Amino acid sequence: MHKNNSCAAQSRRLALSLGLPVLAGTTFVAQAQEAPPAPPTQFVTTPATAPTPTPTPGQVRPGTKLAQEATTPSGVITTESTLAPKPPAPRSSQAQSKGLVADSHLNLEFRNYTDYFHSVGSNHRHAWVLGLQANFESGFTQGPIGFGADASLFGAFKLDGGVGARNMVHVGKDGGGSNQLAWGYPGRYDVKARVSETVLKYGLQDVYNPFLEPHDNRALPPTFLGASVLSREVEHLALQAGTFTKVNARGHTNLTDMTTSYGGVSFKRLSYVGGTWDYSPDGSLSLYADQADDVWRQYYGSIQHSIGRVDSVRLTGFGNLYSTHDTGSSLQGPIDNNAYSLSLQAQHGPHALLVGYQKIFGDQFFDYVNETAGVYLVNSMDVDYNAPHEQSLQLRYTFDGKYAGLPGFSAMVWGQQGWGSDGSAFANRFGPNGPAFSSIYFKNGQPVHGRHHEFGFIPSYVVQSGRFKNAKVTVIAEWHVGSAYTSDSGNQEYRVFVTVPFSVF
Repeated sequence: MHKNNSCAAQSRRLALSLGLPVLAGTTFVAQAQEAPPAPPTQFVTTPATAPTPTPTPGQVRPGTKLAQEATTPSGVITTESTLAPKPPAPRSSQAQSKGLVADSHLNLEFRNYTDYFHSVGSNHRHAWVLGLQANFESGFTQGPIGFGADASLFGAFKLDGGVGARNMVHVGKDGGGSNQLAWGYPGRYDVKARVSETVLKYGLQDVYNPFLEPHDNRALPPTFLGASVLSREVEHLALQAGTFTKVNARGHTNLTDMTTSYGGVSFKRLSYVGGTWDYSPDGSLSLYADQADDVWRQYYGSIQHSIGRVDSVRLTGFGNLYSTHDTGSSLQGPIDNNAYSLSLQAQHGPHALLVGYQKIFGDQFFDYVNETAGVYLVNSMDVDYNAPHEQSLQLRYTFDGKYAGLPGFSAMVWGQQGWGSDGSAFANRFGPNGPAFSSIYFKNGQPVHGRHHEFGFIPSYVVQSGRFKNAKVTVIAEWHVGSAYTSDSGNQEYRVFVTVPFSVF
């Protein structure tokens, strides 16, 4: 049973949750100089530019936008991956190394996380947790091959939440532990090497690609144990590869095997390779492949392109496709599944309107690795709309304050409908007493089918100057209405994140 709290108690907790980051910033970080107010932002224009000189080896061509990893059209995944503002990854060039110590950084990130979730037919869950990350990144030694190491300490303090809150709070090795008040553990640790523009890491880390992006929607993010390589040797091209064997899941303080999100099948290793090519300033192409040993091989491709100008109308199209097939021992049964999504967005100044369509081909759910946001489909918002043969349609409005004299403020509202799901093929194949992974094909005694819809609203604000510059407040409100036989029940969820980053050195 959840504990009810008086208004006074809630007020004291709110003061504590907002006060701790302030005290921490006063203790550990010298006050930054107040930045001058930003001038009102005008609509983007594209001025003529003069020719730029050819860079010497190891330098970045002036004005060059560094190729980034694959991106997703999902508004919720994008929001969760940017709860703390993250600038584009800088070029990691060994020729420009200043040394192991000179290029080192220590950053603190405080997060105030509150969550309320209620699902039809089950008890509600709620939590209030303060999270802290202390992230140290060393530089690289100088020379043709540079070496370094990274380490992060994670800690959390629970203000509210108990039995039933699951990974909103602490989860022990035995599955209990929800009553634990505080916990801490090494959240990341790795050794790394760099040659030219290529970085190799081994250890507990986070990576970003269409299969293994961390599902960062709690007080602390998940991280993964394994090896990764990221190379930007070719301008406008980012190449990735990796192999991972364990996950430090949300709410946990220990490593476990990775599992599939919907089938719940455990596997020993996930390996991937792929890359993203920015073929023009307005377009990019991504191709990736992965293998979850003895479960599936999965292939991903996407293309996005924009035309026009924000001060008139800028159109952005995004198409992506996953193709999944069983491999090895087929621990999750036979899989022959294709899932794609298409979206078109029109933006004028601060206003953007997006229409997204998604379709699942095959008799299986489109599945992905648990603890990840490895579902870059446009309609994966509150729920995934990924049942066999399901179709879905979304309408989304986005407001970007930087084009309206409100830098740092943004908001998104959406609605979408799913229909046409049909889980009868797998339900009839395995029956109600089949293997555990087949249970998702039944709902209330019948094969999954029916219609469902959702609405959502996400406003956020990033502080633009002063001591708390780059602090971010994000509110996520989602309402899903399921039917008796759809795989996802009706639910309501409200989350508030206050993220305060500090740079120590």
